[in-house]
Amino acid sequence: MKGKLRLKDTISKVLSKFKVSSNILSKVFSIRVRLLIGLLIPVVMLGVYGLISYGKSETAIISNYENSSKGTLNAGSDYLGFGLKIIEEKTLELISDPNVRVYYNKKSSDNDALNLTVLSQQSEMETAIILAKNTNPFIAGVHLLGQNGKGISTETPINDTLYNAFAESEQGKLLESSKNAYAWLGSHPGLDEKLVNGDVKYTTDDYALSIFRKMNNNNGYVIVDVSMEQVIDMFGQYDLGEGSITGFVTGDGREIIAGSSEENVFSTLSKFQDVLNGQDDNGFFYETYNGEEHLFLYSKVADANLVVCSLIPRSTILSQVQDIKSLNVWFVTIASIIAIVTAVLIAGGLSVAISNLMKSINQASKGDLTTKFDTKRKDEFRTLGNGMMDMLTSMRKLIGEVQEVGSKVNISADSLSDTSENLLIATKGIAQTIDEIEKGVVQQSSDTEKCLLQMSGLSEQVDKVYNNTGEIEKIAEDTKTVTNKGIVIIDELNVKSKATSDITQNIIIKIQEFEKQSKNIAEFVSIINDIAAQTNLLSLNASIEAARAGEAGKGFAVVAAEIRKLADQSLQAANQIQKVVKDIAKQTKETIDTAMEAEDIVETQTLALTSTNEIFNSINGHVNNLVSNLNNISIGIKAIEAAKEDSIDAIQDISAVSEESAAATEEVSATALNQIDAVERMRNAAAELADNAKILENAIQVFTI
Repeated sequence: MKGKLRLKDTISKVLSKFKVSSNILSKVFSIRVRLLIGLLIPVVMLGVYGLISYGKSETAIISNYENSSKGTLNAGSDYLGFGLKIIEEKTLELISDPNVRVYYNKKSSDNDALNLTVLSQQSEMETAIILAKNTNPFIAGVHLLGQNGKGISTETPINDTLYNAFAESEQGKLLESSKNAYAWLGSHPGLDEKLVNGDVKYTTDDYALSIFRKMNNNNGYVIVDVSMEQVIDMFGQYDLGEGSITGFVTGDGREIIAGSSEENVFSTLSKFQDVLNGQDDNGFFYETYNGEEHLFLYSKVADANLVVCSLIPRSTILSQVQDIKSLNVWFVTIASIIAIVTAVLIAGGLSVAISNLMKSINQASKGDLTTKFDTKRKDEFRTLGNGMMDMLTSMRKLIGEVQEVGSKVNISADSLSDTSENLLIATKGIAQTIDEIEKGVVQQSSDTEKCLLQMSGLSEQVDKVYNNTGEIEKIAEDTKTVTNKGIVIIDELNVKSKATSDITQNIIIKIQEFEKQSKNIAEFVSIINDIAAQTNLLSLNASIEAARAGEAGKGFAVVAAEIRKLADQSLQAANQIQKVVKDIAKQTKETIDTAMEAEDIVETQTLALTSTNEIFNSINGHVNNLVSNLNNISIGIKAIEAAKEDSIDAIQDISAVSEESAAATEEVSATALNQIDAVERMRNAAAELADNAKILENAIQVFTI
């Protein structure tokens, strides 16, 4: 009972959670939310369209800005190059001036200060450079320097220290070692120190860069400075946007910058060195400067060995598309607000109509079919209300008919339940009787099967004995054959043993004869030894006689010596032969002993072979008796085998009949059980039908028609 209560509580909790989830899902998928989503989708599409158009506008405007800025910078670069070209031509004009050529090519002397011609030349040159400065706004100063004359400058009185000051400077040494006729450099600090006019000093703030041209005889320089003010004013006229920086970088690394107080801007950029080493005369790319992305543009002035550069903040470029971005944002925001307000108003009207319909539907769901679906709307909701009213009318009619049928079903179900109960009792009795019969048949079948199994086991044992008997009989026949072969082989061995004994006797006789011959050789050796001793003695006597004979006996003495040597060699050979003969005698004696032992062994083998032959004959007799007995056993086993086959056939017939009886009984029992199950199900169905009829009756009573 407690388990059922716990299960009921668990189901209630799950259902409550399901209801909460259903309420949340119903709110999420409500008409109001769907309507709001439907109206916001076009607004979102407009926003996406605005973003795409903004992106394309941004790309186009940036591209136009880049190309426009590039053109502007190239124009400024060309203008600057044109101005520098004029200055370059002015330097050519000055070194070609007759006064300059004559004045700086003569040899100076102490009387130059009093020479009217020299003074006149100085005055005319000074007038010429002042005129050049005043007639060209790009020129900040002009300086004439030479070894053979005083320095003349627009920024300081004539003096004779200018040339040495410049020649000793870094720029002077660079120009002197260069093979070029002129060079553009950013400054000349060594010369600036000497350019003083009273309290006014001439510095790099007065000029942006300078051209240095060698005189024809390489004995002096014409230096023209480009006005810093004019360059800054020129760059100021090119408005490339707020925060932009414009300027140029000279060949020796000096930067002239407009729009920034920093001295080095462009040369610190990561790709600036690539610009200097590259082949392109102009171009642009993006660089990070002071933590902000900038558009970097450059244009080379090849004649002056400088690069005009500009940095424009990317934010300045994008400021032109901010209006488009703001317009898109405002448009999407206003459209979203209008869509939301429209969705709320429409959804509110729909919500009221649906709420009224839900009230009527809830009353109908509780069984009150007299409720009405009224609405003031003239759209699909009125059609829905009329359809609901028609449905309730049909339901009232249907429920009335169901009440009548339910009463009849209840009566029929009670009658069917009683009939099923009686049929179930009778069927169970039949099934019990069949079950007892089945047990007896099964027991008989089991006993028959056991008997058959035991008989089968006995049959297998008989088969094994029969097979083993056959094997033993075969083995006995093989043994008999082997025994006969053994007897034949032993007879052959006996014959060969006798032949071996005869051969051994012959060997012994021949060895004994060889021993006698060896003794004869020993006697011959003794004779040779005696002859050698006598020969040696005769040789000694001959030597003595030869000595007595003096000179006449020398030849005889030599012969005696040779005879003595031969006697000694014969003696040694005889000793060796005697030694060999002794060894032969010793080995001959050992061979005789071995041959005698072999003769004894052959006699022993002959006796053993005779005994073995007798044993084989005895084995052959016993094997014959064994074969005879095995034949008798085989005949008896064949008779047992025939009786076994008859017994197995009879038991198999009994077993088959028992199995058929058991199978038939099982089928009858299964049929009875199936009938019991069917009757049981029919009784349960009748009871369930009665319960359902009562439930139907109670359910119909809920409705008010």
